Amino acid sequence: MPTSSPYVGPPTDGLADETVLRWREQQRRRRMLEGLWDADLKRHLEREYGPTRVRSLGRRDTTKNLARSTVSQLATLYDHAPVVMHADADAVERMTAIITEAGLWQKAQHLAMLVVGAREALLRLHVHGPPDAAALQVRVVPADLVECYAHGDTPDVPYRVDEYRPREVDGREVWTRDVLSIERLEEPAYRVETLDGLDMSAELDGVASGEAYPYRDASGVPVLPYVLYHALDTGRLWDPYRGVELFDGSLKVAGFWTQWGSVVKDAGWPQRVLLNGRLQGATVTADGDAYVTTAPNSVLMVESLTPGGAAPSIAQWQPGGDPESLGNAIRDYGADLASEFDLDPADIQRSHTSARSGYAISVTRDGRRKAQARFAPSFARSDAMTLRAIAVLWNRHTGDTLPETGWSVEYAGIPLSMEERRLLADEHKLRAALGVTSKVALLAKLDGITEDQARERLRGYARDAVEFGGVDE
Repeated sequence: MPTSSPYVGPPTDGLADETVLRWREQQRRRRMLEGLWDADLKRHLEREYGPTRVRSLGRRDTTKNLARSTVSQLATLYDHAPVVMHADADAVERMTAIITEAGLWQKAQHLAMLVVGAREALLRLHVHGPPDAAALQVRVVPADLVECYAHGDTPDVPYRVDEYRPREVDGREVWTRDVLSIERLEEPAYRVETLDGLDMSAELDGVASGEAYPYRDASGVPVLPYVLYHALDTGRLWDPYRGVELFDGSLKVAGFWTQWGSVVKDAGWPQRVLLNGRLQGATVTADGDAYVTTAPNSVLMVESLTPGGAAPSIAQWQPGGDPESLGNAIRDYGADLASEFDLDPADIQRSHTSARSGYAISVTRDGRRKAQARFAPSFARSDAMTLRAIAVLWNRHTGDTLPETGWSVEYAGIPLSMEERRLLADEHKLRAALGVTSKVALLAKLDGITEDQARERLRGYARDAVEFGGVDE
């Protein structure tokens, strides 16, 4: 992998040891989440088995990525677009149009993967274009490419972000650093510099510090165009090592599957041995292997290597491994690993659909709902900050008057299975008899939507019934 790759990051000379260690761990996780982890698996196998034995195992098996599978099943908050909420309905409509055009919630799906897996990630927001045709630009920034600084009173909210980005300078690509700081509100900073200290700010449009700083709210207070997302509110800027067991274990599981493939390919059958004998008429290959073509009426001729001594004999060694037993053991090990990553063991299931598809480790719907409930408060806090930042940047660039406070979001739930729907309908009948539920609550749970969305749907159903008649007519 080239050293200039964002998956490796910039040179770390001069950085604090804590930052270097955090970057390495979060870069490793990002490679595993985004599919560029073959080199990580190679290093793991060489440490576990040694280079010589690794070569005998054959091609590394990267087809089963337990970490990515687990994280993707937990990072579901944006599978359905959240509902943007504000007291001003017209502002909600305008904000929804802006973020829909920018693809905010689609990018947030990738953001959620990084946040849940690497525990933090950032969004970089920018409004560009002429004021009458402006557009919002949203960019996901991995945590392993930034340094952040925070005050002790708000230790998980940065006042300064240094983002490391490759840029072209004098015809060649070099690492640069975007520095944005609102530590001193009277003197905010926004500059771009190379790692050796060359300030490039004057060459780039919109990059300015002091009074010319471009990101300010309606009262002139500077804001950062970054929003830091946390998987959990820990009260710290970074939480990079939580769940390390899953990522370490995923490499072990991939190593086990590589060994399983070697068993299937090279050691899944008995090995027969000819002792003190030589096959007559054998064809010898360039590699020194000898074989004889046989047929049902063939008689193999064996010549003793010690005439007058012991007669030739044939022995058989048992297979080097049982692929089925080994595969099940690996799956059991993987299921135990998944339970170390914010999951209750009861929320992990292995479903067997057919002999052909085998077993698959998955998180139950109830387990995913628990994960949503656990992640939602932290994500909702950051999403509200994102909507506020968008309003601020949009207003300054276009002259619009979107509200710059009071934004929030509500996430859609995970739809119910058919069995869960039947149980919920039965429960609704009992609760309806007691007068402690409503159609709105039932529809919201059945369809995995918010109660406000359920009310709108029910109103639509009522209008349709008037216009088109009921379903029984």
